[in-house]
Amino acid sequence: MRQTTQITIEHIVVASDRSYEQVIEALEAQLGLRADWDKITRELITTNASWEQVVQIVEQQLGTSDFTIFSKIEQGALLTLAGKPTRAAQYAIGNPLLAIQMIEHAPEAALYAPLRLAVYENRVGKAFVAYERFTSQLAQYPNPEIPSVAQLVEQKLEELVAKAT
Repeated sequence: MRQTTQITIEHIVVASDRSYEQVIEALEAQLGLRADWDKITRELITTNASWEQVVQIVEQQLGTSDFTIFSKIEQGALLTLAGKPTRAAQYAIGNPLLAIQMIEHAPEAALYAPLRLAVYENRVGKAFVAYERFTSQLAQYPNPEIPSVAQLVEQKLEELVAKAT
């Protein structure tokens, strides 16, 4: 069986008066340090950690934004190698404790967690942050638990971007 659902995604681009470097610095200052989540999860399972211990370990990885970095890809470096010098980075960020609140009700929500945002610089040196509205990505799931968590995540993301730009 194959099911297709059409959804409308709201794409947001925020221009900054800060330089690309300043936006990256401000963004990363609010995010937790990048961690090896597979390793952390394996250790928690191996040690049969309590839920309280899991929460404590996860919270230690979160920054002031209540998010952590899962990955950062320097897309601009690849473009520079192709002879088109550009500065652009894609981040996968999130909060595992919030993600599981959605994924337990709709496992497909794992497609959207962690969420992604891009920081880039245009040809005249202006910095931008782009992302897709989290609530629009998850609106397709009818479970009542998902919209409230998605709204919280979106609010935290908007605050993060506002402070960085």
